[in-house]
Amino acid sequence: MKRLAQLSRSFAVARRFLPEVSGHGLKLAGVAGLYLAAILLELGRPWPLRWVIDDVLAPSGSPPANSGEIILYSGLALAAILAGKALLEYLATMLVAAIGHRVTRGLRLRVFRHMVGLSPDFHAKHRSGDLLLRLTGDVPMVKDMLVDAGVQMSVRGIQAIGIAVMLFVVDPVLAASVLLPLPLIALVVRFLSNHLRIAVRKQRRKEGELASYMHEAIEATVLLQALGREDHAIQRFARTNRTSARAGLKVARASARLGGAVEGMLALAFAGAMTFGAWRVHEGMLRLGELTVFLSYVRGLLKPIRAAAKHQARIAKGTACGERILRVLDEVAAIPPSAPGAQPPERPETLVFEGVHYTYADGTEALRGVDLRLLRGELAALVGPSGAGKSTLIALALRIFDPDQGEVRLGGIPLRELDLDAMREGVAISLQNTILFGESLRENLLLGSPEATEEELWAALEAAAAADIVRAQPEGLDALLGSGGVGLSGGEARRICLARALLRNADILIVDEPFGGLDRATALRLVETLRAAARDRIVLVVTHAVEHLEAFDRVVHLDRGRILGDGRHVDLLAGDRQYSRLVGEAQEVEL
Repeated sequence: MKRLAQLSRSFAVARRFLPEVSGHGLKLAGVAGLYLAAILLELGRPWPLRWVIDDVLAPSGSPPANSGEIILYSGLALAAILAGKALLEYLATMLVAAIGHRVTRGLRLRVFRHMVGLSPDFHAKHRSGDLLLRLTGDVPMVKDMLVDAGVQMSVRGIQAIGIAVMLFVVDPVLAASVLLPLPLIALVVRFLSNHLRIAVRKQRRKEGELASYMHEAIEATVLLQALGREDHAIQRFARTNRTSARAGLKVARASARLGGAVEGMLALAFAGAMTFGAWRVHEGMLRLGELTVFLSYVRGLLKPIRAAAKHQARIAKGTACGERILRVLDEVAAIPPSAPGAQPPERPETLVFEGVHYTYADGTEALRGVDLRLLRGELAALVGPSGAGKSTLIALALRIFDPDQGEVRLGGIPLRELDLDAMREGVAISLQNTILFGESLRENLLLGSPEATEEELWAALEAAAAADIVRAQPEGLDALLGSGGVGLSGGEARRICLARALLRNADILIVDEPFGGLDRATALRLVETLRAAARDRIVLVVTHAVEHLEAFDRVVHLDRGRILGDGRHVDLLAGDRQYSRLVGEAQEVEL
């Protein structure tokens, strides 16, 4: 029962990925046709040798007069069979490889598309290196199970049936003696493949931990050097690497144990067939050429069994990796698909939060009954201490997740009723944690507006006080950045991200901490840019730079998930004691 459950799990995992294979039905039918033709040629391969042995070399009577012709035609027939089989298998192998590449590409795209749509909570719980390993390492393993192992197991199964039939045609008694131990071999393969599957599952987990640590350590190279902790990082990497290697060695042992057990039993089966067959020839119950054909078929039968053991190992690895991928695909996206035909309002005048509550999965209450109305043509600032709920408010405005209670409305329409992609197209955002890719400055900017012209790029850079940053690069807009935007300072990266947001020319502009790391003159230029942007947009700026708050039309004071004040900076100083304390503490820090 346990073995059946394991086999059922492998089939259940494979069935979940069948959509990736079903689109290649015609090509798979072509593969089946090519392999079937090759099997038929393989079944005919021993007979030219039998003709030569029984009719020419060891005939029952006198050698025939046309012995030379028999030898010649037998050789030509064998050559034609081998050449035809080689050609058919080559064509089938190339076709399988093409299908495999497309299945890998399609499955990887499916997993990546689902992964980027999952909530921040999911990505907070899963280390990035492990997720990367699932995309780059586990997907090819699943492809091996679905395509390579699936095709080969089917083909070898048909080949084994054909060979078994031919064995009974040649000598039923000898055939029965050879096929008798096959159920035992199947049980051994099933037992050892289960151990292999468990070892692979552990190996992939350890490799995911290793990939995650490598990713984190490489990203933090500057910090490690600054703290003089390179040796500590190397020692931890060595430990993780050693653990991963041990897990890999266990997989190698399990795989070798499986292969060795199968090879040993197959060798015994072949030796038994040869011994019993030789005895039957000696007793006159079988001719020498027929024994040669029989032994050739036995050797041919060993190939499918050997291949079954090999591909059983692939199936075990593919099952373990498939389970890891399915754990990602089974994660439910925080935001359900938009209703058909839903669209956002044109030129929305308001972004409204009505009685909004939000609690994170760990029980942290981020927002508690927030009521806020943001207007087009108004430059609004959102201030508050760390943990006040500012980032949660931004995430709700972008509909990264939905509120537990209350509603967020754009132009009077709840965000839940709007087309998600179209709604987000109308939002431009520049985050405090700058996100730049290891591409050219041009490519990073074009993420905001792929169709932007050269003039529009430079206009956005000028508005964000970032044009001089680009001019200082020898390659200008085509200057390549390192991973994560390495090559720019924090303030420079922040201005490039702001330029990207301005380039989007969206109805809503959200800017998180735009003044950090900037000198006063540059910060004042950004204030003017934001004021200009706010003339025809809904603009919300999250900031701790209290010295610039007088320039805002409105300041929203958020603390512990509640709005404590909403008005002009001078009015809040006079009427909001906690706001006055927050501003005073910020000024003391600056001094």
